Amino acid sequence: MLRLGLRLTLSGGREALVRLAVTAMAVAVGVALLLGVLAEFHAFQANAGRQCWECTGTSSAAAPGASLLPARLPARGELWNDNADFYQGQTIERLDVAALGPGAPVPPGTAKLPGPGQYYASPALAALLRTVPADELGDRFPGKLAGTIGNAALTGPGELVVFVGYTPAALSAVTGTQLVTAISTARPSAVFTPFFRWAFVVGAAAVLFPVLILVSTATRLAAARREERLAALRLVGAAPPDIRAIAAVEGTVTALAGTALGMGVFALAQPALATAAPIGTEYFASTVTPTVWGYAAMLVAVPVASAVAALLSLRRVQVSPLGVSRRVSPPPPSPWRLTVLAAGVVIYVAGLLVTSPRSIGAPAYPGLLIIMAGLVVAGPWLTAASARLLTRLSGGASPLLAGRRLSDNPKAAFRSVTGLVLAVFLGTMAGLVLPAAQAGVGSHAAAALGNVLRDDRLPGNTLHCPAGNAPGHMAGQGFCSGAQMIGSPGLSEQAAARFLSPLRAIPGTTVYPVYSTPQVFGADTGNVVSCAVIRDLAVLGQCAAGARAVITDTSSLLDNDNPQYIFKPVAGPATPAYTGRLSALPLVAVLVRAGGPAALERARTYLATHTAPSVPGQDGNLSTPPRTIAEVVTIRTSEDTIAQRLIDAAVTLTLIVAGCSLTVAVGGGLVDRKRPFTLLRVSGVPVSVLVRVVLMEAALPLAAATVIAAGIAYGTSVLAVGRLAASGTAVPALGHVYYETMGGGLVIALLVILLTLPLLRRMSAPGNVRFE
Repeated sequence: MLRLGLRLTLSGGREALVRLAVTAMAVAVGVALLLGVLAEFHAFQANAGRQCWECTGTSSAAAPGASLLPARLPARGELWNDNADFYQGQTIERLDVAALGPGAPVPPGTAKLPGPGQYYASPALAALLRTVPADELGDRFPGKLAGTIGNAALTGPGELVVFVGYTPAALSAVTGTQLVTAISTARPSAVFTPFFRWAFVVGAAAVLFPVLILVSTATRLAAARREERLAALRLVGAAPPDIRAIAAVEGTVTALAGTALGMGVFALAQPALATAAPIGTEYFASTVTPTVWGYAAMLVAVPVASAVAALLSLRRVQVSPLGVSRRVSPPPPSPWRLTVLAAGVVIYVAGLLVTSPRSIGAPAYPGLLIIMAGLVVAGPWLTAASARLLTRLSGGASPLLAGRRLSDNPKAAFRSVTGLVLAVFLGTMAGLVLPAAQAGVGSHAAAALGNVLRDDRLPGNTLHCPAGNAPGHMAGQGFCSGAQMIGSPGLSEQAAARFLSPLRAIPGTTVYPVYSTPQVFGADTGNVVSCAVIRDLAVLGQCAAGARAVITDTSSLLDNDNPQYIFKPVAGPATPAYTGRLSALPLVAVLVRAGGPAALERARTYLATHTAPSVPGQDGNLSTPPRTIAEVVTIRTSEDTIAQRLIDAAVTLTLIVAGCSLTVAVGGGLVDRKRPFTLLRVSGVPVSVLVRVVLMEAALPLAAATVIAAGIAYGTSVLAVGRLAASGTAVPALGHVYYETMGGGLVIALLVILLTLPLLRRMSAPGNVRFE
């Protein structure tokens, strides 16, 4: 039987070869997409499981001015200062390090520590240093480039990292320097790791469901024609096990061919996938792979699934040798199918109730998976209910024929539109939740201050907390718990002049100084800003008439990294005025407006080399390096952007798979009904009636399930926004991008159906009435 099955599959005539080719291509599309999802997920997992050398010593930062040189140098010790910088919106991870002996531990990616006057750079940063003028980037790193950093220390080929070598005496005087005797080997602990892991799972499931349906639909292509041939074999003496063996061979062979073709397609696309960064995070090409186990799973699971689908399609043939002529309608779907969907909603709501800002909704993701599965399970019942409603409310031959066929086999009718339904569900959630999460970001104030650098790490900030009082934030522009800071904040008049003069001399920059109040600096006092600055940066507010400067709270502008709260006006008619001489006050911060990228980076280079480093504070957070307001917004919303790309990728892939599945299903259905359609035309039924039948059969289940999916997505989005978004954030209206994407997907589905209609006209021509 195996040999006969192979012969019928490979040498069964033109129709068998066409069916083999179409099925193999459909399977190849699904396999290539699944391998792509597995490859991206493996790269994410590899990145999340790498050694976190950056986690070394984050809990023992030294107090400002404290020396970390011990009386007796340890043989394996080193001085360590991990800080940050920026270039054109990209974060530069900088490690200043000084070896205390020949046994000093070495971070991954290098064979030894850089010596004084040397630095190692990642390949991406080294390439920038070769092409960018030194006063825009290179001057920030003392010494010369002595080597490159290997992949073991990096998250991807585009990451910017630099290890800068110092002498122990020089580095011990830098704020935040720590003594390190061992490099951390822990995995990175990021708040968004569970978020992205579950997002990958949801995206994979969103693609997996339609792909499995595509494979099943492709395997059942022209099932009625195959059933007739297998029933004929039974008439000549073939036993049911023989029929099952032949069908299994055919399904397995076509699936193996499609799997091999899909692997070849993925192999050709894998280099582009590794460099294109479809979700915004570029991984190393070596990690963007489904691994050997992923390939093995495809080689085993897809043929097995195809063989099972082929065997399930023969249930009516096994009744008797005349089973094809005596088809029995399957039992109608039960309303109990809705219980999976209801359970998913309950689990989703329960997950939202236990979620927190730190988990970012991750506990609700299992509920989303069950809701998607519930839509797939409930789809046939919705199709059957819609078909019954259609036959009751509509008159004419087309609604009657379409409704009867949909009622006869609603599972097969819904199978072809499952991918589109899932795409509508995910797209609706993305169109509602993510804009709500970004509410307040990218406002008019953010745009107006987008090219303004801010820096409050001036070298004269020597504030500290009283003895026995713990700091509540970084010293310099922070606060003490229950007490005021003491010391001398900011630069004196002469030091400020020396500091500001070279900064103002940079072409294309405008410098706005921020001064400290003459009172004792504390949490309840403000800073002094010139009204000329406020007039130039109008979004900061408006001074009272006649005022030259105001005493105001600038913490939201200088210290806050949350764009929802950063752009508050600092001056108004009631803001108290300052009448003294501004230059006599201590300079505590500067704002620098740059007229272009080159001026921006020159100013940032000056600030980076003349201010304190960005070092971990008592809570492990980095103090703010000089960066623009636009960069603050970009960094703050980067997670939302990646989530948006994940969902967009899932929706796009789902639409692609759904289009293929719909094409195969509609084309296969027409081939299966060649005889009844031809007989209907011979009996006088116009071809326009048959066209409407085909359109209704495809559109009705899609419309019914889409409405339900969009409604559930809207409801779950309202709950998510109420739980996770900022207080008072409302669910936004769906934008034009949503309607363009979803409408485009549905139009493509309609075009796919229309493309098959010429086949209907040709195959049902009256001249074809004589067939086998």
